[in-house]
Parts: sequence; structure tokens; C-alpha cells
Amino acid sequence: MDEQVANFFTNIFLIVTIFIGAVLITQGIRINYIYLVGLLPLIFIVFMVFYIRKKLILEGLYKTFIKEWGKDVERKRDFKSIRSIFDYIRYENDNEFYLDDQTWSDLTMDEVYKLIDRTLTSPGEEALYKILRTPLFKEQDLKDRNEIINLMQNDKKFREELGMYLLKLNRKKINDIPDLLWNDINADIRLRPICIVMAIVPVASIVFFLITKNLNAIFITFIALCVNYIIHNKIKKRITKYVSCIGYLNNIIVAGNDISKISCEKFKSYKDLLGELSRRVFSITKRSAGVGRIEGIDQTGIAEILYVILLFEENQFFSCINLIKKYQEDLKRLYVIIGEIDAMLSIAAYRDGLKFYSHPNFTDDTKYLEAEELIHPLIDNAVSNSINISDKGIILTGSNMSGKSTFLRTIGVNAVLAQTIYITTSSYYKASFFKIMTSISPEDNIMGGKSYYFREAEALLRIIEESGKDYPLLCIIDEIFRGTNPVERVNASIEILKYLERHNALAVVATHDIELTDMLMDKYNLFYFTEDIDKDGMVFDYKLKPGVCRTRNAVKLLKFLNYPDEIIENTNRRIEGILKCDKE
Repeated sequence: MDEQVANFFTNIFLIVTIFIGAVLITQGIRINYIYLVGLLPLIFIVFMVFYIRKKLILEGLYKTFIKEWGKDVERKRDFKSIRSIFDYIRYENDNEFYLDDQTWSDLTMDEVYKLIDRTLTSPGEEALYKILRTPLFKEQDLKDRNEIINLMQNDKKFREELGMYLLKLNRKKINDIPDLLWNDINADIRLRPICIVMAIVPVASIVFFLITKNLNAIFITFIALCVNYIIHNKIKKRITKYVSCIGYLNNIIVAGNDISKISCEKFKSYKDLLGELSRRVFSITKRSAGVGRIEGIDQTGIAEILYVILLFEENQFFSCINLIKKYQEDLKRLYVIIGEIDAMLSIAAYRDGLKFYSHPNFTDDTKYLEAEELIHPLIDNAVSNSINISDKGIILTGSNMSGKSTFLRTIGVNAVLAQTIYITTSSYYKASFFKIMTSISPEDNIMGGKSYYFREAEALLRIIEESGKDYPLLCIIDEIFRGTNPVERVNASIEILKYLERHNALAVVATHDIELTDMLMDKYNLFYFTEDIDKDGMVFDYKLKPGVCRTRNAVKLLKFLNYPDEIIENTNRRIEGILKCDKE
């Protein structure tokens, strides 16, 4: 059942229930207490309605999960929230290598992430992002990950049982759990005794009134409700963020416990770890039950009234917050592990939807990359290319729109996929373990006062500083220093590429500066892309060819776009004059 439809009918039911409840209370006070007995089955019916609603929505999600296995999932994604676990873990382990923001942006990895993302939970979204930004450097680690992904691909019963438990956990609209678990919890619990007492007072005074019909009890109830309202609003400002997390944290613990009971020997390492962690922190669920709101009730305002009367959230929060502090490290591990399981399930679904892919092979040879029929995963009906480079990097030339930048990204993305999810979109891939860094599209920083050239210089410096370290650096660069004059650009580019070649870097560089190929042909492999001209204009085959492209198509593009003949003819005359002078 669609969640919006379920919410609509639930709200209608609640309105009817409120009316019936008000009638029963009124009749009970005015005529006979026996009418109040009718509230008991009414309360039972309310709980049953929400139970059935939740079950129907879950069944709908489960059917969708089975039906859409292997298909793309379109939904809005908040990358600021999705990257939160990655940011926290990177801060804790700053000595490890991660894809930096420039590389992630250059390779359009947000779009690659969307393609792979079929996760079912908030921890899964975040774990998948972390996996894609954290290349591994040990083949056994990748094979271990691949074994679990293969299990999810091939064992339909296992993945559907696992999927059901993850669907029960589901996604949190605004997920603040990482902030709760990775930061110090600053909660003042001095108000806890007052909250306990004030939760009892209104209930006790109402019961006293029903028994004695003493109107003073109604007055006490009214005063208690006013005090509780003040307390609720005062505390709410401090703990709302935590309260919204604790309900979902409760569900995470339950999910970990449920998943640990799945019968599957190949999943034993995860089962045992989840079982141990969930047992250790399970006491939190007993004290956090009911914290957070039930969707659908909130929209009617009923929950707000009940929570204010009983100070329910406040008392439950104070009851479990110390336990959360105590088991904070265990909860972090539990959160990450459930996320990794969901992320691997997502990767399995992505693999099943691919027309073809291959598992990478890794070599101890430094600065080695070989790939056959390599394509970019984001491009439909992409033209494939093969490449074999060892020790030397690549200088790539070619005319505009011929495919240079796409090929750079194709190499970079596949190198990332090989060392994160253990596949490539190629028929064969063999390479060294690389650190991967790029400088493809640094932008002007107008607000920061940085020019395009300055941003390029910064982007290249970080690559230079990373080169020469423990692992070879795969550095992918599109047009070195395009933001400055030709003389300085060419000479600085030559020295940078020589430096990278000497410092354990495999550079893949696209350029329009033919002078680079002449000066560096002994240190770099030379390849190019080009186009053909026919009656319809320029035709690109997007095929990689060995050698250097000596032709230019910038003026041809102007002509193709119907620029005035005067501009085209005068430009060609100027170019001919410059070339003639160069020859002389």
C-alpha cells in the first residue's frame, strides 16, 4: 500500500476515534462511568490500526524491492547527509587514503553513486558513499567483500530475508544518528526527577476525580498540564535532535538482532558480530521504546497532546541517554556494519542490472594499467576503448568534443570501482593498486577571490605532494594550466610531467599543446582522438588511436555553428600566417 494513501485513511480514522472517545468520556462523566469502559477497546483498535498500517506499507515495500531488483532507483538524495559517516571516519583515520573532494567532483562520482545506490536504509546510503570514497589496497579485502556481494546476488532466499529486515528499518527522512554517535552528547539530566513526578500528577488527578468527583482534582490537572507544557517546550529545544534519533537507533539495534538470526553459513562473520553487538546494547531498546513520533499521528496533533500530558519523550530520553553514552563505540560499529551490509546488497542489485562487467586483476608491478573494451558506466551505448600502459603515462591529444575528457573520466571511474566494489565496466582489467587523484575541472572561486589559474595550481599541487609515496599515483589531468598564457603553460607543464614521471606517478594527461608531445615522447605514451568531416559536418568515432593528433577543429566548429564567413576567413588567414612564421 502507498504510504500517502495509508496516512490519509489513518488520519480519517483518528478523527472518528477522537469524536467517539470524546462522546464516551462526556457520557461517562455526565451519566454513568460504564461508558468509560468503552475507551479500552477503542485504544486497542487504535493500536491495531497502526499495526496493520505499518504491516501493509512494509508488504508494499517488500513487493517493490523484489520487483525492482537490479533496476535503477530514482529518488532525491541529500549528499550533505549521505556523506556524514565518511566525514566522521575520515577525521578519525586521517592517515588513510580517500578520494578527495576534487577527484570525486571531477569524476562526477555523485552521478555514479546514484547509479549504484539501491540501498534500503540511511546507514546503507552513508556506507555506500564511504565505500566509493575509500579505495582498498589489499586484494584479499576486496575478495572478502566480493564473496558477500556474490552471496546476495546468487542466493535469492537469503537476500529477500535480509531485505525484509532492512525494509523494517527503512530510511530516516532527516538522519542525525551520526551526529548523535560521533559527537559528545551534551544533555542536562537534572530535570529528570521533576519530569517523572510531573508525568504522574495529571494521570493521578484525573483518576482521583473519576473516583471522588472532587472538582479540585480538575484544577490540579489543569495546573499540571500548564506546568508540563512549559517543561516540555523548555526541554524540547535541547533534546529534540537527540529524541528524533533515539527512536531510529532503537530500530537499528532491533535490525541488527534480527539479521544476526538469519541462517546462512557464508554470512557467519557478519551474523556473529551483529549478534554480539546487538546483545551488548539491547538494554537501550527497553528504555527507548516509544521515543520519537509515529508518522501519521503527528499530522493530527494527537501525539503532541499525549506527549505533553505525560512528558513521555522526556522521561524515555533521560532513561536511555546514559546507556547510549556508555555504549557509544558499540553503537557506532553496529551502525556502520548494518550500513555496509545494506551497501553490499545495493552493489549486488547494481551488478545484476549491468549488461556486462568484469572483476579486476591486480599486479605487483608498479604503474601498470591494462583494460579491454573499457566504457564509462554512465554512458548508454558507449564506445569502448582498450589501453595497455606500463611504467609510462599517457599524453592524449585530439580535437574538441572528440572524447578526451570522457576517456579520462572512464579510466578514473573504473580505477575507483575496481578498488572499491571489485568490478569494472570492461571485458578485462588489470592494474596496480593506485592512489587516484584528478585535476579535470577546477572552477573559478568568485566568492573566495581565486582565479581559474589559481585553482588549477592548487589542484595540481595536491597531486604533486601525493606523488612518490607508498603506492603509485594514478593522476588524471585535463589541460594543465589552461588558465594562463601559452609560453608559461607549456614550459611549466613539461616540468610538472617530468616530475610526476620520476615520482611514482602514472599520469594520464589530455592537452591541446602539441609541443608537450614533442618534448616528452620518450617519457610518455602518445594517443589521440580525432573526427571525420562529411556532408553533415563533423563525425566523431570516439576511438583511441596511437600517435599525435596534428589537426585542429576549433574553426571548423565555428563554421559548423554558422559563424559569419568574415570571422572564419580572417581567422584562417591569421592561423596560416602564424604557421608560416613558425616554419621560417
